Amino acid sequence: MPDHTLSAEPALPLRQHHLEYITNLRVGEEVLTPRFARDCDTNKCSGACCGGGVLVDVGHRDRLLAEASLVVRYMEPSQEHDPTKWFEEEVFEDPDYPSGRAVCTTVVNDTCVFLDSQRRCVLHMAETESPALKPFYCRAYPVAIVQGRVTLDTDWCPEETQCCATVADGVLSGVEVYAGELLHLLGPAGNRELKHLVAERHSTE
Repeated sequence: MPDHTLSAEPALPLRQHHLEYITNLRVGEEVLTPRFARDCDTNKCSGACCGGGVLVDVGHRDRLLAEASLVVRYMEPSQEHDPTKWFEEEVFEDPDYPSGRAVCTTVVNDTCVFLDSQRRCVLHMAETESPALKPFYCRAYPVAIVQGRVTLDTDWCPEETQCCATVADGVLSGVEVYAGELLHLLGPAGNRELKHLVAERHSTE
């Protein structure tokens, strides 16, 4: 299971987001501070961060199991086609997920069960037939929410500065690099609020 550590850095409150199950959402300072390379782009991701499996809301797990026949159609022959082997048995209590509970995907062939030999997510590909089939936080990654805090989970691939790793002389902030992921995570109103907070910070600097 991924091990997220809560940052001790300051955080700013967000109130206009669409995550109704989180009453005290905050955006961490680590999202706002410039520290990424100019050409950093999540489209260049190698998928290495998914190697240890990913956490999924139990409600979304149930959806994936209900649509197992669709998912299997996008899998390669070498992937695990048995839906009973797609998720770990242990369920974690986690208020950052809509149901309050999350479960980890299994690791097969040394990577997440849903990644093929090219490290492409079959759930992402299957969305052409079933929109939003890819888990919510997978689409937001490396933007994450840990204990109600919007943060960046960028420690898995310290050498991959082209997609998520930080650099000492970075010129871009997480808000700039992960604009699409933040819009997905917060919704239009929450994203506008975040941009307003960023603009306010810049005006006082």
